[in-house]
Amino acid sequence: MMIARTQSLSKLKPLISISLISQSLTPKQTPSPHLTPNPNPNPQSQTPSKPPPLLFFKPFSSLPLIRDGNYDDSPTASAAAVCPGCGVHMQDSDPKTPGFFLKPSKKDPRTYKLGPHLEPVALESEFNEALKKGLIIEPQNLDSGSDLSDLGSESKPEKPVVCARCHSLRHYGRVKDPTVENLLPEFDFHHTVGRKLALASGTRQVVLMVVDAADFDGSFPKKVAKLVSDTIDEFSTAWKQGKAGNVPRIVLVVTKIDLLPSSLGPTRLEHWVRSRAREGGAEKITSVHLVSAVRDWGLRSLVEDVASLAGPRGNVWAIGAQNAGKSTLINAIGKHGGGKITHLTEAPVPGTTLGIVRVEGVLPGKTKLFDTPGLLNPQQITTRLTREEQKLVNISKELKPRTYRIKDGYSVHIAGLMRLDIEESSVDSVYVTAWASPYLPLHMGKTENASEMVEKHFGRQLQPPIGENRVKELGQWVRKEFHISGNSWDSSSVDIAAAGLGWFAVGLKGEAVLSVWTYDGINVVLRNSLLPNRSYNFEVSGFTVSEIVSKADKASNKSQRQNEKKKKKQSDHQKEKDSVTC
Repeated sequence: MMIARTQSLSKLKPLISISLISQSLTPKQTPSPHLTPNPNPNPQSQTPSKPPPLLFFKPFSSLPLIRDGNYDDSPTASAAAVCPGCGVHMQDSDPKTPGFFLKPSKKDPRTYKLGPHLEPVALESEFNEALKKGLIIEPQNLDSGSDLSDLGSESKPEKPVVCARCHSLRHYGRVKDPTVENLLPEFDFHHTVGRKLALASGTRQVVLMVVDAADFDGSFPKKVAKLVSDTIDEFSTAWKQGKAGNVPRIVLVVTKIDLLPSSLGPTRLEHWVRSRAREGGAEKITSVHLVSAVRDWGLRSLVEDVASLAGPRGNVWAIGAQNAGKSTLINAIGKHGGGKITHLTEAPVPGTTLGIVRVEGVLPGKTKLFDTPGLLNPQQITTRLTREEQKLVNISKELKPRTYRIKDGYSVHIAGLMRLDIEESSVDSVYVTAWASPYLPLHMGKTENASEMVEKHFGRQLQPPIGENRVKELGQWVRKEFHISGNSWDSSSVDIAAAGLGWFAVGLKGEAVLSVWTYDGINVVLRNSLLPNRSYNFEVSGFTVSEIVSKADKASNKSQRQNEKKKKKQSDHQKEKDSVTC
């Protein structure tokens, strides 16, 4: 380095044009008096700076709070940036408004991740980092399109900039500011997607109706099923008469089948799904797919089927209830089909997607796939729960049966959310199996003590609700009566399901009158049994401690034992000290 300082620029020419590199890499750096700047700089050879990753064409403050996202293909569509994670229009003016984000500053690859406490041994301002590292760049290879700031580093795809809400969900699993959730209007499916499906001509439309296998009736979009089925009937009739009729296709996708026990066969599950879908209003289903985005089950056949139905330029709309798994499914399809990376935000939080997100390049040709906001079903019990309570109710692992053998006059609670009473029966025993999250505690006891259970144990041993005050906030406790019959004790005949929670599977050889208690407005349905198998290890009367409570108790007991040992040790030490003093 000392020799290089005494040489002229002509002898350094084989290495690099130092003035050009110094100006491009360190524009604010003062040139050394030993180096003479280029007397004839070419302004066209200067490297243009990269544009910021997001460009906004109108002030953020003027953006309306809409949930249409980026589905509009018209030339007059809004050019405002849309969050690639949830589809909400982004803004940087108000942290209390949905879509807020902070554009990250561009980091210098030479100093990024270096400890702030580390200082260079010597500063040689007259030489840039490229020369110090020994990089040789011929001047004739420098062009206007090259970016000298990337010398010595590999080009990596930039991560998308997402809103603060998506960032918090991705990294912390919770919403950054729960108050912001109330500022967005409800997603208007009929105004956005519905009017496109109702067009008699134009692009072919495919409706990907996504339903949660563990909460089929609670997550099944009945209004959407009826709307699309009516449209199919209308356009099919017009098409047969020789008129314009763009008939949409319904593809029913049952997600999260990995949460169901492996003993349930796919043939029986598909038959059960088709039956429940017809009762829900979907009479014109083109195909049914049973998939698991986590286990990569059924994705290949789903992609092939959707691609053939949509054609090379069709539109595919992923529609379903909140937390049904649409975004997770689309991300899995992106990884499965051609390695196209999608960045939709995934979180076990209802309403993760806020606006329509267009995903291109996942399906063959120019087919567009749209992720839509989850449809709100106020009859799901999860819509009334807090985030912490939703975590307990959410089913995240394979369901396990918990079975009771009971008789008249006894009841079974699922936490403080649902209760089943055996009022009358023609047989001595009824087998009741609870299918719900393992984090929810159960209780079996006499029905005559049920009112005492509400007063003394709801919000305490029976959670959720978490806290005694939450019991009244959830609403009024109401009763629904069911008359059932069965012909076998070995398997369950019927299910009594509560939307967003789980279900009781009932097996008996005779008839019985049952009553179900839950909060007013929660949808409770009687259906054919989804999982007829029951557990042969019966639960005992009283409380069954959930996994989360058991872990908390163990941690509390361990801490208590440690404190007791510490106090005992201090007491013994004090006694020894007193004896020595005496």
